Amino acid sequence: MKSAKPRPEQRSATRRKLWLALGWLQTLGVTILSLLPLRELPGPAFSHLDKLYHVTAYGVLMAWFAWGTPVARRKQLAGWLLVLGIAIELAQGYVPYRASSVADALADALGIALGAWLVRRPYAGFAAVAGSK
Repeated sequence: MKSAKPRPEQRSATRRKLWLALGWLQTLGVTILSLLPLRELPGPAFSHLDKLYHVTAYGVLMAWFAWGTPVARRKQLAGWLLVLGIAIELAQGYVPYRASSVADALADALGIALGAWLVRRPYAGFAAVAGSK
């Protein structure tokens, strides 16, 4: 007996679940890395490396989730990502070798804005994988 092929809507739902799971895994990674008690950041030595990390991390998160989010809900998504960034900044005040920083929260907001700008017209391939409309 042949096994039945999944219907297109089942494949789409499976892809969407995988897309979201990978996004949540990225969010968990950003949260864990942000709360590790590091004396200094890995990478090349230049004065605003941490701001570059913030812009990049939150830009990637915004773009990743926005590709799978209807346009009407992207402002809400951006708001929740900003809440996450601010919450992490507040928590860093209690982590050894870390400090809360308004500049870091602003870098998070810049990253969110860049991620939203990047997906203002989703590429067909990404939109198909994410199942967005």
